[in-house]
This record gives sequence, C-alpha cells and structure tokens, in this order.
Amino acid sequence: MKNFSCLILFCCVPLVLSGCGPANPFGTVPVTGTITVNGEPMEGVSISFTPADESGMTAYGMTIADGTFQLTTGGAPFGTGAKPGSYRVTFSKVDAGQMVSLADHEAGVVSRGGGPAAPTYLIPQKFSDPKTTGFDPVEVKKSGKNTFSFNLETKTK
Repeated sequence: MKNFSCLILFCCVPLVLSGCGPANPFGTVPVTGTITVNGEPMEGVSISFTPADESGMTAYGMTIADGTFQLTTGGAPFGTGAKPGSYRVTFSKVDAGQMVSLADHEAGVVSRGGGPAAPTYLIPQKFSDPKTTGFDPVEVKKSGKNTFSFNLETKTK
C-alpha cells in the first residue's frame, strides 16, 4: 500500500505543479474601450495598439455590436490586454470584396462584378495610419483602469 501511495504522489505532484506557471507570462494589463463612428457604435472595427517606440508587441482587438472592444497581445488568450507603455492607435474596417469560388476561378471567372474584387474601406483609410488618425498616443498604465474611447469622425464639417 505504501508503494501505491508513493506512486500516486509521484504522478500527481507534477500535474499539480504544471498549473503553477505564471498566470500572465506576457505582463499585460486589461485594456478595454469603445469605438464610435460619427458618434454611433460600429461592429467589426479592428483596433491596433502599436508601441510608440516601435519595440515590443502590438495589441489588437475588434469591436462587437455595441462598439466595445478588449485588447489581446500576441498569442495570449482573448482579452488579456496590452503591456504598460505608450501606444499609437489605428483603426480599420474593410470589406474584402466578393470572393470567387474555386470552381469559378478554375473556369476563368475573375470576379462576379466585372473586374477584380478590390477591398472597400468602410471607414476612411486615414484611420489605419498612425500619422493620419488624428489621435495622440495613449498610455496604458500598470495599474488602474485602462479604458479608452475613440470617436472616428468621417463626415466633414
């Protein structure tokens, strides 16, 4: 019986300890927020937080129907956030165009619309370049709330 107890202890301890790794190996903090376009929430807007000093990892997310987002960094699980630091923020929403099926492609059909399918920018392309977004860099803090709101004005006044 003593050998059986030792065997169980020998087998189970490594399993228990394997779950004791760092809970947050990327050193990220939660980052959430809201994106509106002309004051209205828009689903499917991609957001990227790129380190302002161009080192480190980019954090990214996408809005849901109410315009809210959660950031994720690298291969970390969804919603893990971003590392503390200064970030340039960019936004995009693109419709890739009508896709052509493999059968149509093999039959020589280039697209269903009479020409090559080109992406359509559903928000102006200027928001996908950190130099032209019109937003200053944001600071993700080590502690406290990191909640950001962005309103993308696409209409000229």
